[in-house]
Amino acid sequence: MFKLRYSRKACIIEWDSASFTDCRPCEANAIEEEIIELVQALEFGPEWCEGVDSLTLEKANEEARLVCENEVLEALDGFDNLPHASTMWDEYKESNTVDLKLRDWGDERVTDANRKENKDGTVSYEAHTIHFADPYGGLCNVVQLDIKVEVVPADKAAK
Repeated sequence: MFKLRYSRKACIIEWDSASFTDCRPCEANAIEEEIIELVQALEFGPEWCEGVDSLTLEKANEEARLVCENEVLEALDGFDNLPHASTMWDEYKESNTVDLKLRDWGDERVTDANRKENKDGTVSYEAHTIHFADPYGGLCNVVQLDIKVEVVPADKAAK
């Protein structure tokens, strides 16, 4: 029998220099800390998925993909002050207040490319989404949210 474990990790991969203009150094430190706290609030886990205990290997592997897909869909909706990059891109691009180059952040769908098969037949899925940390509006602090779902044998889950 198998269980599912999942986690989210977040990090700022690109700071918007406009976050710290027109402010004193102490204000810049406070803004930086606020943005970091905002990003860290997205993180959790690893935690056990509720309601998916005692699964067969085949069912657990299928369920891992579904859990990862659901996590990605939730992330694509964005979070408070952390909108998904695609939903905000046009606004930022047209505002001319930032000089953020259009870039390819990769495919944010869950596909077989996200699947890693282990020697024991279990799988894990890893995906990411890109967000803007935007507590004040008009900022493009780029945040990558990494999502991981893995199948774990129940006997190892008890440890």
